[in-house]
Amino acid sequence: MAKRSIADSWRFHLSVRLIALLVIMLSAYVIIMSKAERYHVGNQDISIEEALEAVKPIDAVAEDVTVSKGFDKTLSEIYQSRDATPPDQKELASLSPANGEEEPRRAESEWPVEEKTLDVDAVLVPDQETIISSSHDGKISDIPLHNGDKFSKNDILIRYDCSDLEAEAEIAGVEKELTDKKAKTGKQLFKLDIISDVDRLNIETEDKQAAAKIKLYEARLNDCTIKAGFNGRVTKRLANEGEYTRTDRVLLEVVSNDPLHAEFLMPSKWLRWVNIGAPVSVTLNETGRTYTAKIIRIYGEVDPVSRSIQVQAALDGYKDPLLPGMSGKLTLDVSKIQDAGVIGYLSLKER
Repeated sequence: MAKRSIADSWRFHLSVRLIALLVIMLSAYVIIMSKAERYHVGNQDISIEEALEAVKPIDAVAEDVTVSKGFDKTLSEIYQSRDATPPDQKELASLSPANGEEEPRRAESEWPVEEKTLDVDAVLVPDQETIISSSHDGKISDIPLHNGDKFSKNDILIRYDCSDLEAEAEIAGVEKELTDKKAKTGKQLFKLDIISDVDRLNIETEDKQAAAKIKLYEARLNDCTIKAGFNGRVTKRLANEGEYTRTDRVLLEVVSNDPLHAEFLMPSKWLRWVNIGAPVSVTLNETGRTYTAKIIRIYGEVDPVSRSIQVQAALDGYKDPLLPGMSGKLTLDVSKIQDAGVIGYLSLKER
């Protein structure tokens, strides 16, 4: 029985060792094949014999605690095992992907362009337009300008008959001369202690009142003439010389000279691409010529019925004697607007 148990024990241990050896050989085979595949660098295959030289011996593998240590070799270690120099990290950092950053492009909208161009009706309007009303009740003595006449800044447009005010202003001037003399005499008498301090203050008060009265009449006399505030021309004359006017009656309508503006209605959806500074072109019916312009003003309300918004563009320098009221076609070109770097009003986002 003892011999049989010893023989069984020996067979058991021998079987265990054979199984362990088989496991070690299988593990070594897996490691060799995996390393042979990982040594496939730069599309050049390395033979199994070369891979066998690079891997650890089977005995060393058997001594490893875990088989996974054979799989943790990095790419730089593979380069070093082949006496190759790994690439510099700075060089790798300087490389950009195949689809690297794009160059700056022209301003584009987030909305797809449905129509590249748009033609709308436009009319020329002046930069400034003023309605001159009567400053006070009275008689008009002179209106030197007629419809279409040009004028310069500070030119007299209307003159009233203010002979009564002139007479009153003359009386006020005489009174001021008298109060000036009284004031000088009063100072001397006060120094000589002939008049009291109250008498001196009364004389000075009269002198100040006379000075204020002169300023009042000067202001009223200034209202007797209406002067131009800018260079322009008369579009409507609604009064004549010798007429008696009431306060706030409209007498003249005047507009400024160059440059004229083109005013038009634009579909509100075009705010996707149009904004202040956008270039446009205007072809006038009267001249048949095309003029360049830039949008300077977008009105603050969209008409919900027509779904349009009022826009104004300033014409660039021109030599033709254009007049307000001339009309024509204004062309909006999305490509030219984007080439100019203009971002649509609706594409602007608060930052």
